This record gives sequence, C-alpha cells and structure tokens, in this order.
Amino acid sequence: MDGSSQRGGKPHTRRLGKLSACLVVASLSASVPAVAQQQDQASPAAGKKDVVRIGPAESGKPWPPIDEAAAEAAAAQERAHAEREAAAARERDEIRAQLSTLRSDLESERVARTAAEQSLATRVESIGAKASEAPPSVGSARLGLGLTGFAQGDLVVRQSSVDQLNPSGAPLNQELFQIRRARLRATVDRWWVAGAIELDGNTVNGPQARLIGAEASLKWPPERGNPVPIVMATMGLFKIPFGFEIGQSDRERLFIDRTTATRALFPGEYDVGARLQGGWRVFRYAVAVQNGNPMGDRAFPVRDPNAAKDVSGRVGVDVPMAPGFWVAGGASGLRGTGFHAGTAATKAVVQWSDTNGNGAPDPGETVIVPGAAAQPSQNFTRFAFGGDLRLGLTMPKLGATMIYGEVVLAKNMDRAILPADPVSFSRDYREFGVYGGLTQELGPSAMVGVRYDFYNPDADSTNQVMGAQLPTALSYQTLAIAAALRGPSGRLIAEFDLNRNHNGRDIQGNPANLADNAFFVRGEVSF
Repeated sequence: MDGSSQRGGKPHTRRLGKLSACLVVASLSASVPAVAQQQDQASPAAGKKDVVRIGPAESGKPWPPIDEAAAEAAAAQERAHAEREAAAARERDEIRAQLSTLRSDLESERVARTAAEQSLATRVESIGAKASEAPPSVGSARLGLGLTGFAQGDLVVRQSSVDQLNPSGAPLNQELFQIRRARLRATVDRWWVAGAIELDGNTVNGPQARLIGAEASLKWPPERGNPVPIVMATMGLFKIPFGFEIGQSDRERLFIDRTTATRALFPGEYDVGARLQGGWRVFRYAVAVQNGNPMGDRAFPVRDPNAAKDVSGRVGVDVPMAPGFWVAGGASGLRGTGFHAGTAATKAVVQWSDTNGNGAPDPGETVIVPGAAAQPSQNFTRFAFGGDLRLGLTMPKLGATMIYGEVVLAKNMDRAILPADPVSFSRDYREFGVYGGLTQELGPSAMVGVRYDFYNPDADSTNQVMGAQLPTALSYQTLAIAAALRGPSGRLIAEFDLNRNHNGRDIQGNPANLADNAFFVRGEVSF
C-alpha cells in the first residue's frame, strides 16, 4: 500500500480506526493492569514508556497508542463511583435501622398509651362509684365554702397524780381519759374576701364548748385558693403571730402538746385583734395588734383589763433550696402591757386566836387588825423576742425529715405557769425558753420524733435558806419521744415525756425535782 493511501485512507478504514479507539477506552479499566504487567516485563530497550502497542485490530494494522493519564483518570473516577455506591448503601442500611427502631418505639408507646387509657378509665369508674356512695355535700349560700374538723381523745398516765383536791377544790388526779380537742372549722375563700369560724369542745376542765377562732379578711390580689396573698388584712380571734410552734396546726403536730415555754408565755395561742399578713416569693410577714390576754390567760382570758394593746409580729423566709430540700425561719417580737389588779379598801377588824385552846377569850389572844386603804390597779411593761429555724428533706420511699428549733427571751410574759407580777414582787421576771426537735416519716403510714425543751420562768429567783437569800432554779425540762401510725383520716399516737422540774421540796425546803413523768395515747380522726 502506498503512502498516499496510508495518509488518506479509505472511509471505511477511518471509521474502523475511530471505533477501535472507542473500544480501547471502554475496556481501559480491564486492560490497564495487563498493560502495566507487560510494561514491567518489557526490557528497557523495548521503546518509550508512554507508548504501548497492542496487537493489530486487523491483520497488518496496529492499534493506536493509549494515553496513561486518561486511563488513570478513568480508573480514579471508577473508584470514586464505587466508594459513593458503598457510602449510599451504608446510609440506606442506617436509615432502615432507624426506621425499624422508630416503628418499635411507636408500637411500644401505642401499647403503653392503651394501657394508661384503660387504667384511667378504671380509676374514673372507681371514683364515680365512690362519689355515688358518698354522703351529700354541705350546702352553702356562697361558693368557696370549706368544712374541716378533727377530734382528739387522750389516755393520760402521769407520775405526779394523786387522789386529792387542791385548795381551790379541783381534783389532782391526772390519770384519766379526756377529750383534748374536738374542732369544727368552716372557711370561705372568695376573690377579695376570706373568713373562718372555728369551734372547740373538750373535757380538760369539765365539758365545755367555746368559740376558738373567728376571722374576717380582705386580701390582694383578688385570687381564690392562694394560701399566701401579698396583703391580707384580718380582724377577729386568731393565733398570735409569734414563732413557729404557735402557728403549727394541732392536727399536724406529732407531739401531744406544745412546749412548756410556749404554753407559759402564750397560753391558748388565740387572742382578739387585727392582723396584717402576706408574702412575696420566699418572704413572709405578719404583724398584729391584740388585747394581750390570750384564751389561756389565768386572770382575764380573751378580755382586756387595760386600754393598752400588745403588738406582735414575725418576719421570715421559706426557701426551696433544691428538689426535696427546703429551709424556713424567722424572727419574732412582742411588746405589750400587763395588768396588776388593785385591792379594795378594808375596815379594821378584831381577830381572836385561841392560843391555849380553852375555847374562851383570854388576855393577849385578841388583836386589832387595822384597815387598809384601797390600792389602785397598775400596769407594767412586758416583751418577748424569739427566732425559729426549720430544715426539711424529703427522701423517696422513706418520707419527710424535719429538724427544727426555737429560742425565746422574755420579760414579765408568763401568764400560765408562774404568772409574772412585778408590781407585787417589786422586780421584773426574766423568762427564757428553748427547744429543738426531729421528726421522721417512715413511709406513708408511720412517723417518729424526739423533742427536748427547756423553760425558766424566773431567771432571778432566790430562796431563803437559814436567813440567807440564795439563787435557786425554777426551770422545767422535758424530753418527749413520740411515734404515730397514720391513715388517710386519722392517727394513733403514743408519747412518753421524761420531765424534770423544781416543783418539789427537799428536807431543807429548797426546790427539788417532783417526779412527773407522763405517758399518753391519743386517737385522732380528721375530715
């Protein structure tokens, strides 16, 4: 074949060359390893490395040369495509796994929701059945009426009990059954107003029924059911706002009675007057102006023999520190005016004393007692300051733990145990009281507690011993240990009190301990 024929070529020859080149490129990925192997086996003198010839497409005609760069690019593209396919396959597998997990979770949720709906329907049916069996509700003229109450019956065993009468004729026996409290409380809570009436019956000093609480209040903001409004103004018969123990409900307290200091300084807890109280966030406050003669006052219970009023108040905080843990406390103060009753005028009288026992007046046995002028009544100042602190912790399954305590310093405040009368004794009485306690719930059905309290009604008391005035102690100490079984509507409480006092006398006439340990069993029902 001549040169011109080779340069120009016939048309079918040129088309065959192009088709051959396309076939070579298409089979590049398969032929590159073979070419590389042929290159590795070829001798160095075989020719240039950038040109490889493969057998002729037709007899007597060579294949065109192959570009290695294009072959490598095609191989890289193929590898990238394979990697993308593998990544897509992995992603599809992951999506399928996630879809399978979601289907399983949805099925579990559907089963749980169905069970919850069935349980709720059962509870609704049970509540409806109980409601149909319940007694009729209390009717009222206005909305927001609440009616609550409780009754406490006690068995008392006291070491100091004797089968005798005191000089006033009251029995000294202290081993008995008694109704300690039987309370009925009606409340109303509207948007702007609130009120309460509370009645009490007991047999402590014989059967008696009395009004123990009556409150009429205005509050702001106008909100129903808010236990701590910002401002609430009250007039009526209510508890003295001092410390923690006075305000604690008798149906919530574990121990049979309040501490000795509280019963001496604030006997009966309730007094008549006006009060302003409220709270904002964690802060609490209360201030009151009252008559100054509480319900348990020995001389003038819930009456005021003088025009002066007692002013008392407390400021405090109630802070939730963490889930299940809280701290509360406050400072209290009271300033008031006590009353010393005067005496009426007396006439001179002749007094006969039959010293020889012969039944006839003899010389020297009659004396004239001169008359005395009337003595006017007098007022005296009294005050008290105190602080209280409580720590609470709620533990799952076990219940709530509370550690609490209070301290009180007072002057001329005792109105029950050793009533202060600085006018008669020509000096003031300094009182001091302190207590600390711990209560622990044992699940929903039991509770235990221990409490120690100390009270001195006269820190400056003295006693005459062989003509000399010596300091003496009049303090009271009590260690109370209590346990309770609790139910939804009642409690059964047992308490032992280890008492120490100075009500006895030793052979020299000095104050000594009078054995007065006590044991109580209380049954309580509430509604």
